[in-house]
Amino acid sequence: MTPQPMTTRPTTDRSQRTIIDLSHPLSAATQAFPGDPPVAITIFDSTSTASTAGERHLNCSHLAMSLHCGTHMDAPFHFFGDGLTIDRVLLEHTMGPTVHLRLPWTTDGLTIEPRHLAAYESQLRSARRVVLNTAWHHRWGADNYFTEHPLITGAAGQLLVDWGVVLVGVDTPSVDRPPFEAHLALLGNGVLIVENLTNLDAIPGDLFELIATPLKIAGRDGSPVRALAIV
Repeated sequence: MTPQPMTTRPTTDRSQRTIIDLSHPLSAATQAFPGDPPVAITIFDSTSTASTAGERHLNCSHLAMSLHCGTHMDAPFHFFGDGLTIDRVLLEHTMGPTVHLRLPWTTDGLTIEPRHLAAYESQLRSARRVVLNTAWHHRWGADNYFTEHPLITGAAGQLLVDWGVVLVGVDTPSVDRPPFEAHLALLGNGVLIVENLTNLDAIPGDLFELIATPLKIAGRDGSPVRALAIV
């Protein structure tokens, strides 16, 4: 595809802002990464149970899931034992101006290489965050969603590192597949990864404000996020 120049900038007028949800819902029906436990939501109290004078029943639930299920963030600790855990990542890296880079898999192949990024160097150096819209999120629920998705090469990952990018978001279940060259390049240099984004086509421009803050899960490798685009 022929790269197009950036044409839009985030507005500072809050009255003109729209919030777009980029997150998949979590439920027992949410697809888990192959080999990971499924999402399990257990109801342990309910307002459908009659309350008494001395006891009021509430809607309360228990959630069990992999930290890498649905729309989630990988911390460097995911791949590196001495890397930052999810509770220690820099929150300023999880929000801010973000380049929306469209690389649809149907027309541009399944591998994102340095040549796909070259035209956007100045924008990526400035924004320091990028979301790659491959249109793979439209295949959420498909049999091949986890096995044939687009991937980022190690060289492309390293290029983003060299340009000072601090967060990479994708609409795929992973930035790569074994031997995980992109994960190693990105997480090995402290770059946060957000996977399983969706609804990216609702973002109208080339630059938007992203918010994708993780839960403060002590000492662990990742977290679900509620990813939002503010345009």
